[in-house]
Amino acid sequence: MGKEAEDNKNLSEKNYGSYLKVSREALGITPEQLAKGLCVKSMISDIENGNKRAGWLLQERLLRRSGVASEVYESYSGYGDFTEWERQEEILDFLEALDIGQLGAALDKYAERYGLEKAVFGFSASPQSAYGTSGNVIRRLRRQFYLGMLGMCRKLAGAAREELEVLFGAAVRQSVSEIDCKPLRGLVLCAEEINLILEYIQCLPANEAQRKCRELKKYLEDAPMEDDTRVLNYPKVLFVLCQLLQEQAGTAIRECAEVIRLCDLGIELIRKTSRAYYLFELLETKKNMIEQIIETNCRKGEAQRNEALRGMLDETDGWIALFGDLYEQFEVEKNQTSDVYLYRGQDTYYAGDMIRARRKMLGMTQKELYESVGCTPDTLQDLEGKKHSTQPFYLQEMCKRLGLSPVCERTELMTADPKAREMEKIIRYAANDRKFMENLEQIEKLKNMIDMSEPINQQWVLRTEGMARHELELMDDAEYETVVKQAIECTLPMSILEYPDDKECYLTNSEMESIYHYSLLVRHEDAREAYRRMKVVFRLEQEFEEAGKEKNHVRTYELYMKYMASLLCEMNECVLAKQQVEKVIPICLRARRINMLDGLMYVWTRSNTKLQKKATEPIKASYDWKKDLKCCLALSQFCWNNVRKEFYEEVWKQIVGDKS
Repeated sequence: MGKEAEDNKNLSEKNYGSYLKVSREALGITPEQLAKGLCVKSMISDIENGNKRAGWLLQERLLRRSGVASEVYESYSGYGDFTEWERQEEILDFLEALDIGQLGAALDKYAERYGLEKAVFGFSASPQSAYGTSGNVIRRLRRQFYLGMLGMCRKLAGAAREELEVLFGAAVRQSVSEIDCKPLRGLVLCAEEINLILEYIQCLPANEAQRKCRELKKYLEDAPMEDDTRVLNYPKVLFVLCQLLQEQAGTAIRECAEVIRLCDLGIELIRKTSRAYYLFELLETKKNMIEQIIETNCRKGEAQRNEALRGMLDETDGWIALFGDLYEQFEVEKNQTSDVYLYRGQDTYYAGDMIRARRKMLGMTQKELYESVGCTPDTLQDLEGKKHSTQPFYLQEMCKRLGLSPVCERTELMTADPKAREMEKIIRYAANDRKFMENLEQIEKLKNMIDMSEPINQQWVLRTEGMARHELELMDDAEYETVVKQAIECTLPMSILEYPDDKECYLTNSEMESIYHYSLLVRHEDAREAYRRMKVVFRLEQEFEEAGKEKNHVRTYELYMKYMASLLCEMNECVLAKQQVEKVIPICLRARRINMLDGLMYVWTRSNTKLQKKATEPIKASYDWKKDLKCCLALSQFCWNNVRKEFYEEVWKQIVGDKS
């Protein structure tokens, strides 16, 4: 092993540690806070410096506590970790399907496989002593998952509150041991831990439950986290608090007003983040409280106070009708039946599958690959054949040889410099705010902080800088197309766009995004050429769908499948476009992700209108396109998307002649 190889042998750990440190420091989280209940403080330092590997379960937990959403990075897992991830995903599938029998059996197998103490029903032990908190952090995190899922299983089965208190309490204490005796203030918790605490709180006596629920609400409001992280728990916490208040306080106007205020807090965050967690529950609770106040005012002879309330009621009824119609139309249960969305792993792959697919894409034999990285034939064959994992060094070298980032938990830049990671985040946020001139200045600084000889970094810089220059009209379409092609070719030949459908394929999120921008350049002039350029990306997303894994890649799936539907409509393949929309919308609704709904409904409206003009089935002449276009407008208004709102208003004006 040469000096360069020696220097890089812990590259995966160094990059993960760097990413963790940047995320932690960005939110002002100390190592002590991050480690609390999981490990000793010194272990955090060792992990961040790349001197120690955290292990899959701990890595995920540390990132979650640091405010990193599971959907913003890709993860290559070794055989053992990936197998456990698949077992957990199977358990989540049964929970989502509300299949109590299968869920219980899967949990039994999980406990047996990892040597966990199985729960027995009919508890006599006190909540504090029913299950221990012994063992290393990996064992405790496994026990927490098992007990938490079992609690949800027993809750679905109608178990007594005392039993659920034991299960959820024991689950919480695996990483938050002082839940019963110390305040939450100052702790750093992830969404899964917060959800378990909330489930435990609901099992307590009413006064104690309400007090702790208020404490949890305050914690979420004060904790250093971004809204996309806060929204995972905040709406549910508010809904539970509303239920507790209604049970205890009855229907007095003051209490009803407080419940309305709490509902509004949750709905506001939902609208801001384009999610729909517990949306119906909050809307319907708000409606009931408004109606109770109106009724009380009428009974007291104070009906004049109801004018503003009726406007509020009309707006709430409008949102309930909007989403209710959508959920009914696409046959999805409107009420929240589980909290699976908190636990789903996103963009997780088995390293061997990724290596095998990538090797074949590049036309490389096994011999060429194992000789180029210096490992034995058996090492590569066992990795690709799912027999066992290989040493991290060899996996890193294989990734580099195949044009992939040589780290197993990666974002789009390949660097161990925390300052570079932070700069990447600043650039991303500035681009989201369309501050492209700032982007160009920041990118120049970033270039001096990263290794620009690395293809992964070149791809990111070319795409990001090119987009900024193009948006500022410093680069015309032809120049931008050349830059985007160069970005793709940093890691792949352009011929990959014609890769046969019958051969294994794997693309990184960065590569898919580069291809997407390449397609967007010709979308308006030639939809068929835009579709051709995206074919390999569409193919991958369809494979996720066929394997039932689209929910594990929902961020890319919803974006690219919406784009596919839009292109099909522009190509006048309207029946196919509708079929695509009919698949994607239910997935978005089940995942409580509503940011793509207005665009999908617009494709639906356009496709139906085109079919109606042709007077062909399956569209009837009575199709009401105005209703669906108003739905698009209302969805954009709900999500406070002014750009889309103005677009739909302009479409309406062009067709109808006014904005009524």
